[in-house]
Amino acid sequence: AAAAAASSGSFGIATGDAVRKFLLGRWRFSRKLDYRMGGGRGTMVGSADFNELPQKPGALLYEERGMVELEGMGKPFEAYRKYLFNTNTWPVEVYFVDDPSKKSKPSLIPELDFHTSYFIPLVFEEVKKPMIEARPPHLCIDDIYSGAMSIHNEHSFEWRWSITGPKKDGDICAKYERDDSSL
Repeated sequence: AAAAAASSGSFGIATGDAVRKFLLGRWRFSRKLDYRMGGGRGTMVGSADFNELPQKPGALLYEERGMVELEGMGKPFEAYRKYLFNTNTWPVEVYFVDDPSKKSKPSLIPELDFHTSYFIPLVFEEVKKPMIEARPPHLCIDDIYSGAMSIHNEHSFEWRWSITGPKKDGDICAKYERDDSSL
């Protein structure tokens, strides 16, 4: 039913291959961090690349890099993060890449040169035409990350997280725009 609902959108995100085609390439992003507990307040601005791995077609390596400015810190600093989007599955699965806290578990895709461990599923559904959204939950120790990845059109999406728990209370909102210079 979710796939049927998603496929009725104006550009359809009903299969892993459709997600792959949508995400491939370079994106510019701006992220707002607003932690009331367990983190800081500030922004991150940078770029993110989704590149298909030749040794595992359908596996997209997400690499972001940008500058972070936090309230109370004098100098901005560079931050970097990686995830792997497995578009060979439905729903698409997102994996941590080389997370030191998960190295004791077997890698989900052992043929890769890095360790992968499960993060979240992305089940896309049409929520309000033409917007399509996935709402992945993630438990991080005792804190719950409630996420929403909203695809607005072929050139933009938004990823939001609301974090609640005994150690964290905050919101993260990242807005992505396709970088047309990478086409």
